[in-house]
Amino acid sequence: MSKQIEDYIDENLIDEAKTVALEFVTFLRNNNIEFYKDNGPCWKDKIYYWLKYDENCVAFIVINDPDEPENLWTVWSDDSAVFKNDIIDEEIKNIAWNHVDFCGHCGSCSGGKKKIIFGKEFDGVCGCTFRVDNPKRSDLPFLKKMIESCLMR
Repeated sequence: MSKQIEDYIDENLIDEAKTVALEFVTFLRNNNIEFYKDNGPCWKDKIYYWLKYDENCVAFIVINDPDEPENLWTVWSDDSAVFKNDIIDEEIKNIAWNHVDFCGHCGSCSGGKKKIIFGKEFDGVCGCTFRVDNPKRSDLPFLKKMIESCLMR
């Protein structure tokens, strides 16, 4: 049997990072998210997963990316129109706005674009609307809302 994302988390993360990652993965599995390890040319030597629901990508996770040694793990959202809608929870909105993924000129978004994110306009946003490096327990409510929003599209 091939390794599951939980195996990579157990092998590569410790302490709070491991606990938070496992809790997030449990939430994802409980919401019928499927995990696809990307073994394509760009990602074959990395621990990179597509998170899909009903065959649609909703997010990505990378664990211990050798190109970013400062990050133990990272979660990105996919680009989705659902993030345009305003939400009531101010705390989650503020966490989200702190994790807007501004273009870093990696080639995936052609320089970023203007987006409305939970009712607020941002310039130069990457194709992946959100990026959370080394998520902490305090980021989990936002990460869960990010996924739940995509499940309702």
